[in-house]
Amino acid sequence: MRIFLGLHEVCNITYTYAKAFKALGHDTLTAVARRNPYYPDSCYDVVLGERGQVWRRLKRWVPLVWEAIATCDLFIFTYVGFTPWLTELPFLRVMGKKIVVVFWGSDAREINAFEEQMRSLGVLDEYEPFIRGVREQGGESLQVKLNRVRRAERYADLILSQPGYAQLQTKPYMRANVPLDLSLFHCNVLGRAKPLIVHAPSNPLTKGTGFIRKTLDELRAEGIEFDFQPVENMPNSELRALLSSADIVVDELYADTVGVFSSEGMATGNAVLTHYPAEFAGVPGECPVVNVNEKNLKESLRRVILNVSERCELAKRGREYVETYNDSLKIAGDLLSWLEHTSNLHYDFYPAVQISRYTS
Repeated sequence: MRIFLGLHEVCNITYTYAKAFKALGHDTLTAVARRNPYYPDSCYDVVLGERGQVWRRLKRWVPLVWEAIATCDLFIFTYVGFTPWLTELPFLRVMGKKIVVVFWGSDAREINAFEEQMRSLGVLDEYEPFIRGVREQGGESLQVKLNRVRRAERYADLILSQPGYAQLQTKPYMRANVPLDLSLFHCNVLGRAKPLIVHAPSNPLTKGTGFIRKTLDELRAEGIEFDFQPVENMPNSELRALLSSADIVVDELYADTVGVFSSEGMATGNAVLTHYPAEFAGVPGECPVVNVNEKNLKESLRRVILNVSERCELAKRGREYVETYNDSLKIAGDLLSWLEHTSNLHYDFYPAVQISRYTS
């Protein structure tokens, strides 16, 4: 089978998917609008180019579409398809192609509805910085996202997503777990008395970087010893090496799930701290990530810094967790299996409530 994958690269997921499908014996055609600068070694069959290069993009886009339609059996779209609105899906469906749409966050999240969800869960105060940051960033309109989601639900054979950004979804879907090529992640549980803590503030506001730094300063003022390494603009190959030499990863303080950086931290043998509403997000119960917020971050950090045996146990369980839930080979195999059994598939999530005032 030949599989098309594209066209938006989120944390190297498109490339990782392609490697996994190839390892399972399938051919792939990969295309991205532009490369992710943190993964310079990732290779694609087609790179369309920057948005300003209209003629160059069009010259590549047209033959790409024709080749994909002529040669591919399965289309896996991440974030967007050949068009931002997935207008090509009905044509692919008529031609008998299999279609999978994978949502990863801002491509589907409706922030007003997300705010209402968090209020109903009684945790809105934990998400106010995140909500403010998303609104400040702007982005696509509700109508664009709604059109994208509705076309996916009408024409795709399978949707992968997560509850934290599924406010507009009405049809059942499977959980979108972050795929990792675990052969690239060296697990090294160090167990040092003076641990190295790593934090990657890609978006300081939504990550809670200011509060995290303040908390670490307070702990250091108490005489607790540790090293701290903030990470910015580092290629992923260097980041993986750094994580393998670290002990503790502090990820997002306002997250709605266990994300990419947390998963990479577990894969490399770190005790990981991040924020996630476990039951709402459907995070498996055996997840060893320490669930933190502004109220308990300081005590949680103090515990994993000082209690070396607990920290090492969390790190060992973290590697086991990603081997179960984030192994790209397993994820690719599961996706193909789900496609074969969609008629009697037990989905991970069944949306029960439609927030009509945001979707009408």
